Amino acid sequence: MKNRSIRFKLSVWLSVILVVAVALTFLAIRLMAGVVLRGTIRGYLIGMVEENTDKIAYVENKVAESTSDIYLPYETGYLEIDRDFLDVVNDVYAALYSSDGTMLYGQNPLEKHTSDLSFTSSYVWEMEVNGENYDLYDRQLTISLPGTDTLWIRGVVPETKSEQQLREITKMSLFLIPILLALFILGGYVLVDRFLSPLSKIERAAEQISEGYDLKKRIDVGDTHDEVSHLAEMFNSMLDRLEKAFDTERRFTSDASHELRTPTSVIMSQAEYTLEKERTVDEYIDAMEVISKQSHRMNSLLGDMLDYTRMDQKSDRYEMEKLDISRLVTETADQMALLGEKNIQLSVDVAPWLKIKGNEVLLSRMLQNLISNAYRYGVQDGSILVKLNKKGSDVELSIIDDGVGITKDDQEKIFDRFYQADTSRNIQGTGLGLSMVKKIVELHNGRIEVESEKDKGSLFRVLIPMCE
Repeated sequence: MKNRSIRFKLSVWLSVILVVAVALTFLAIRLMAGVVLRGTIRGYLIGMVEENTDKIAYVENKVAESTSDIYLPYETGYLEIDRDFLDVVNDVYAALYSSDGTMLYGQNPLEKHTSDLSFTSSYVWEMEVNGENYDLYDRQLTISLPGTDTLWIRGVVPETKSEQQLREITKMSLFLIPILLALFILGGYVLVDRFLSPLSKIERAAEQISEGYDLKKRIDVGDTHDEVSHLAEMFNSMLDRLEKAFDTERRFTSDASHELRTPTSVIMSQAEYTLEKERTVDEYIDAMEVISKQSHRMNSLLGDMLDYTRMDQKSDRYEMEKLDISRLVTETADQMALLGEKNIQLSVDVAPWLKIKGNEVLLSRMLQNLISNAYRYGVQDGSILVKLNKKGSDVELSIIDDGVGITKDDQEKIFDRFYQADTSRNIQGTGLGLSMVKKIVELHNGRIEVESEKDKGSLFRVLIPMCE
């Protein structure tokens, strides 16, 4: 049993339970049937004796040529007895007795054994003769007779009648029960197979995933709303997370290898070129500056990629709390204004006391990326406006600049990872800034929009649900 399948074990246990249940049921039915049959036989006995009391009467004279009655001389008259008094019904015998125990009429198979047995009115008692049990029932007649004598009817029925019927029931049960039991076991196996079929699907899916590394495989067990269906949903959810994690890892590896290839190549080329022969101090300094610049770029790129990957994998690791977004925007904008790149003027228009539920570190990162992006693509002596106000049930954050702008085609791609809209300019960046901004906005159940025209500036609009 240890190495057997769950289907086999459940089928065996179900069969054992069915066999035990059917056996106990059979014993209970047999016991109850014996009690009922014995009660029925006794009912026949009492009913027949009581019925025969109405078939006897005492008359002074007999009716001439009567074919329906029998006239038995008694005292100074006759006992008028119906002819069917002698009929044996359901093995019940009846006999008419005088008070001294003399049988006057009828049948009694135990006459020899009951001749000295006194009469007891309206009471059923048992008697064993030659290993066979009988039930007896006496009934005193209430007919008017001359003198003081009384008449009795004694009924006798063998218990073999009930035993015979019980044997017939047992015989039929022993024939039908195995057939029904086999059908029950077969039905149980079918039910077990049906109930476990979703588990088989889960098992096959797990094997296919294990053998073929196909994390796109999913389990379809139907919408049954039971534990197995819930298990399949949890399994599919786990596969979703695994697929997402592996895809994220795959993208990270691919992106890292692609994006780090250029700075790595520059560093290697610069180092090899410098080491080819002895250089002047200025040449060494220039080479080290190039290597340092590319190293910082690699470090910044790896940091951004790791941060993006963390956000992409686990959105629930960031604690969300109620915060004053007005204060956060004002403080961050004031800090970013100190950059003063390209003599760009940064101004702030913030409505006070606006509250949202969010993560302050992520929101600050989002705002810094948007403002840095505006500086990076801004024009000399340009301007940037950071605006925050209430719009319906949301807070609306707008970053407006008068920089180089974004074409319609590029607007559809700027939120993709490592995409940079204007590659013709010598603009430093990892290409992850706007991707991280969008991810942060989504983590806060918000949305981001962009409006821009080439050489006319850009507007980035962020909408995040407000809280009281």
